[in-house]
Amino acid sequence: MINISNKRECFFDTYLINEEKTTAEVRVHHPVKREPVMIYDAPWEGNRSHYQTMTFDGEKYWMYYFAGTKRKLNGFCVATSKDCMTWERPNCGIVEFEGSKDNNIIIANGVFPDHTSFDNFAVFYDNNPNCPKEEKFKAVSMWCGTGKLRAYCSEDGIHFRVHSVITEDGEFDSINLAFWDSERKKYFCYYRGEHEPSRDADITVKSYTEKQAMMLYDPARGAYRDPGDGSVAFTRDIRVIESTDFINWSKARPLTANGPDMQYYTSGVMPYPRAPHIFVAFPTRYVERKAWTPNYDELCGKDERQRKMKSSAREGLSLTDCLFMTSRDGYDFTRYDEAFFSPAPECPTNWYYGNCYPATFLLETPSAIPGADNEYSFFCNESDYAVEDDSATAFCRFTVRLDGFVSRHAGGEEKVIITKPFIYEGDKLFANIATSARGYAYFTLRCEAVEFTSYEVFGNSVDKQIHFEGNAVESLSGREVILEVRLFDCDLYAIRFGEKQSNSNGK
Repeated sequence: MINISNKRECFFDTYLINEEKTTAEVRVHHPVKREPVMIYDAPWEGNRSHYQTMTFDGEKYWMYYFAGTKRKLNGFCVATSKDCMTWERPNCGIVEFEGSKDNNIIIANGVFPDHTSFDNFAVFYDNNPNCPKEEKFKAVSMWCGTGKLRAYCSEDGIHFRVHSVITEDGEFDSINLAFWDSERKKYFCYYRGEHEPSRDADITVKSYTEKQAMMLYDPARGAYRDPGDGSVAFTRDIRVIESTDFINWSKARPLTANGPDMQYYTSGVMPYPRAPHIFVAFPTRYVERKAWTPNYDELCGKDERQRKMKSSAREGLSLTDCLFMTSRDGYDFTRYDEAFFSPAPECPTNWYYGNCYPATFLLETPSAIPGADNEYSFFCNESDYAVEDDSATAFCRFTVRLDGFVSRHAGGEEKVIITKPFIYEGDKLFANIATSARGYAYFTLRCEAVEFTSYEVFGNSVDKQIHFEGNAVESLSGREVILEVRLFDCDLYAIRFGEKQSNSNGK
């Protein structure tokens, strides 16, 4: 029996839904671009300032990012903010750049003698109550040249030291990330791996002779190398490990998802803040077409794309976008193959390999509409990899409705959502719902031979109370029920039983 207690249940998956009886369709929603919050225009920054990770220490926000250009990595930097809208570069005094240590670079070649180069450095603030104060900031990074993923720690978020080796089972040349999961009382680490393409893969694999295949196989890594000719001999995947102490880690398991095999460049996994028993993920999807076609002649940035082709075919042919996934256990995910976040309308700095790498972070912020419900802000580079010179890139804010990644939808014909049997706790029912002026929803709670139907529901609110006659919701609390919702011109995002929760807008 499913017991949801008084937790928020989002319709990101079918956990609560009786699919055989439900007719309301699944709808993926998309973010809205807002303003730039930081321009990477410091002398040590440039067009390859990316791979942002963001975290919050209880007082301020921290952003860590790769700074440099296509030609030169200058290091990993830190910036801080009180609101994620205005960022400051602290003078860290650690790394010398052009004769001065007056900059915000904290990690670069030479900071750690055995670390010859860096591809990524992802930081999180450790909310484990048993974490020593000198390890409150933790980071994971590929230990270049060794085939290992290594951990680092810091007390102040600026001065890091080596902590331990996490795993050697992977590729790691991407944003590898870790976090403390307060719901499950353990750490999760998601990192880049590779495997041979499956037969049902949605990519076309070039036909190799046995000799060619052996040349591409690297036994030390247990994986195939990218031949760099616009074909691919492996599939990039995501692997998952867990730990209770951040030292002893489980054996790696592949992240699994419904649908065909797919190329992931990042994972973007995190507990969902409004319902931390649910994981959400925003992986970057890598799409590699195999040959130049007339469409590339019409695509923006033709000259730059052809220039890239001379050094690496995939950099001219490949594209990236961002998906939405969700999980109840951190291993098995429901994936939506309709892109959640796609490249913007064509311009000289987009539709390249390197677009749509969002920072793994959600921040609840006030709506631009005075008095309206809060929304989620998340952040992503405006462009990356697009130009070869040292021009600056912009780090931009995007917004999406709270719980608003996926809904159950009805258009101009009434549809129904019917749940599996479940138990709840509470005397009130709330819903995240949006209708048109004519649209509506009716909620019916059924328990054995008893049923209660709500008054008509219409409007647009992330926590709208659903009213019934009498004490219907309270009377069925703790008993096995089925919920039926009839919808017309309506999106239903989530439900929650319990008490009214205040919003910063006063609702």
